[in-house]
Amino acid sequence: MSTLVELKAELAGVNEDLEKLSLKKAEIETQVTALERKEAEAALNKIISELKALNLDPAEIAKALGLSVAGQPQKKVRAARGTAAPKAKGIPKYRNSVDPKLTWSGKGRKPEWVMTFLGNGGTLEEMLIKD
Repeated sequence: MSTLVELKAELAGVNEDLEKLSLKKAEIETQVTALERKEAEAALNKIISELKALNLDPAEIAKALGLSVAGQPQKKVRAARGTAAPKAKGIPKYRNSVDPKLTWSGKGRKPEWVMTFLGNGGTLEEMLIKD
């Protein structure tokens, strides 16, 4: 029967072997991918040279493969100035009692005339437009 020291030494040796083998595996995998890439490039170059020798149109080749040949991507065209629909103004909710032309929808910043009216002790309910 093995002693504890012998088993630990054997385990350490196995771990070293595993580490070496994993490094070797990584090296081989990188070599395989590099060789596959080189072979693919060589095959592609051979195909391209044969197609050039036959003087074939790339569109015909793409059509035969069931692919579409995209040309230059088109730039987006902007609409001419002034063609956008005008923004709808809000329906007036408040009206100035002094100048009835001045109205406010109640949205956004308060106009100066509303601020003045409120500052003089008035309320928004007093300015409400009653239908």
